[in-house]
Amino acid sequence: MRLWCRRLDAVLVFACVLAGAAVAMAEEPKKNPLGLKAEYKNGFKLTTEDGRFSLRLFGALQFRYTYLRYDHRVKGNEEDYSSFFTRRARLWWDGHAFSPNFTYYFHLQLEPQSAVNLHDAWVAYKLGDLLTVGVGRNKVPYGTEFLASGFNNDFVDRSILSGETDINSGGGFSRWPGGNANFGTSNEHPATGFPLGGLNLFRSQGVSLSGQRAAKGGLTFGYDAGVWQGRDTRGSSNGTEGMLYAARLHLYPFGAVNLQNEGDLEHTERFKLAFIASIYRDDKTRRLDATGAAVRPYDTRDTGHDLSVVVHVRGFYAALEWAAETYEMERDLPANTFEREAWRANFGYFVVRSRVEVVGRVAEVRRLKDPTRDAAVESGLGLVRVLDEAGDYSDALEGTLSEATVGVNLYLGEGHQHKLFFDCSRLGRSFEPLAGFDPADQEDTRFRSMVQLRF
Repeated sequence: MRLWCRRLDAVLVFACVLAGAAVAMAEEPKKNPLGLKAEYKNGFKLTTEDGRFSLRLFGALQFRYTYLRYDHRVKGNEEDYSSFFTRRARLWWDGHAFSPNFTYYFHLQLEPQSAVNLHDAWVAYKLGDLLTVGVGRNKVPYGTEFLASGFNNDFVDRSILSGETDINSGGGFSRWPGGNANFGTSNEHPATGFPLGGLNLFRSQGVSLSGQRAAKGGLTFGYDAGVWQGRDTRGSSNGTEGMLYAARLHLYPFGAVNLQNEGDLEHTERFKLAFIASIYRDDKTRRLDATGAAVRPYDTRDTGHDLSVVVHVRGFYAALEWAAETYEMERDLPANTFEREAWRANFGYFVVRSRVEVVGRVAEVRRLKDPTRDAAVESGLGLVRVLDEAGDYSDALEGTLSEATVGVNLYLGEGHQHKLFFDCSRLGRSFEPLAGFDPADQEDTRFRSMVQLRF
């Protein structure tokens, strides 16, 4: 009996100790053993208590429907285009390490029509307002429209100046305008390197310097300049000694403007204005002609410049951009110098503040200024086959690509996080007379709708 009493006493003492410990733990403030602060702010964010390290994880999805009614006179465009597809499916992680001045940014592409691809992998160190050094892979700092995030657009997608129309549906269907070399975001002819797509440099790996500083009275100026592997390149080694050099200046007379966002979501009370000027040069050595046949190595030089103006005020947004490029091949050919030109004008206004926006856009692209048969053939752009009056296909020479788009956007969350888009476009292509054949303009109609979710 005494033995059992002793055991009961021991159990009661142990229970009292546990109860006392539980009370003490309840009264003592809970501590995070890792010293991390967790929050949700445009993504899931972790920050150390001392602020030396941070990590933000976020993702986004754009799911789109497109109906494109082709002009059936153009060979290859006999079938209209109706498609659901995932335009963008992306993951990001960014933050800083050791110091807020040492930042990193990684961006992973996951959409089904493309291979899994590390779109951006960039680290940078800020030495001062006017000097940040960056290395890795990201968008080449050139122009305005393409540098804005694809998830911060105030249209379903960018204009034809940037080469954005719609993604190849597979099965042999071509992107707009069809009928000859596809018109994509940044594609080049595989042999000559002539840029067939939009007037932007897309992404590459390289080194850059950048900075921005505000002066008295709100005047703010900044710059980006760097050396890159080339136009639209991935992680493979450079096959020639030539590099791409790009520089961009931006000036804000009345305070800085966030050029990553289109539309005046913030309902800017004071008039905001941005001027942006960009230049680039890209030298390469080529070994194939436009047919893909091996030829004596020849040098090419690709140069361009871009001017933009952006306006924000009380729900109204406007962006005007003009770009021109010259592509030269050091070859003894009937045509060896090719010029391109494009412009766009975007407008948007929130009829319901931060919720409902109406938008309009016009744009034009000339993939060859003053085109000739020789220029179309030697550059790799090629000719178009169009039905003539006799019902046969004849060669035609592309003139101008044009776009006129109107749309409405519904903003469902904070900022650009969740949106619904609807737009309708008239897409056209003019033709230049060739060998007595002068076809009427190609006229296509496109309707698109898209849902965007970002979390």
